[in-house]
Amino acid sequence: MLKKWMKKISFPIVPAVLLVIGFLLAAAAIFIFASLSEEIVEKEPFEFDPVIIDAVRSYSSPGLDRVMLFFTEIGSKLALGILLAVGMLWLWFKRQNLWGMVFFLLAVGGGGLLNLLLKNAFQRKRPNADPLVEALGFSFPSGHAMGSMVYYGFLGYLVVRSKRKPLRKTGWTLLFAVAIIGIGISRIYLGVHYPSDIIAGYSAGLVWLLLCIAALEAVYFYKQPRR
Repeated sequence: MLKKWMKKISFPIVPAVLLVIGFLLAAAAIFIFASLSEEIVEKEPFEFDPVIIDAVRSYSSPGLDRVMLFFTEIGSKLALGILLAVGMLWLWFKRQNLWGMVFFLLAVGGGGLLNLLLKNAFQRKRPNADPLVEALGFSFPSGHAMGSMVYYGFLGYLVVRSKRKPLRKTGWTLLFAVAIIGIGISRIYLGVHYPSDIIAGYSAGLVWLLLCIAALEAVYFYKQPRR
């Protein structure tokens, strides 16, 4: 009934609603990142950082160490680079989706460059909390958090936009969400990032992801045949 009613409406209500939601998400992410970056510039400590670090690391165990190392590995530059190449090959040979390939590369590659620029702009040192792995470079915003948000977020967008059954879409989307959250928690657990780094990485990654998706949707819109 709802679908029939929506088909009778000439105004593209679903794209309009999604556009508004995307705008609100981007605005919220920009606000969060701006608030965090302001405190970093003023060198003000975040009260929630040590509280969250202590809470996460209180669950330390050899088994959980292995789980967190797995999550941090699937968010590394090497892993994302390999997965990006696989994803682009799949888009070309299975879907013949040239524009999807282009924007997938732009999203992940551009996100990595943006993260490097932001790190060098703020130059926040990493926490000195007996890290379980070696990490180089500056801390804010987290490259793992930002990269996972962009990569797995873009995969989630491709799945939602596909013609798969709703149950499969939900399953894949939840899997990508678990990967994004797990990667962020792993960086705190392993002692190489503050929680504020993770939140900033997610925020910056979300803004960049939404920009890339909006640009790709604009390309699809202008390339579709007109009646």
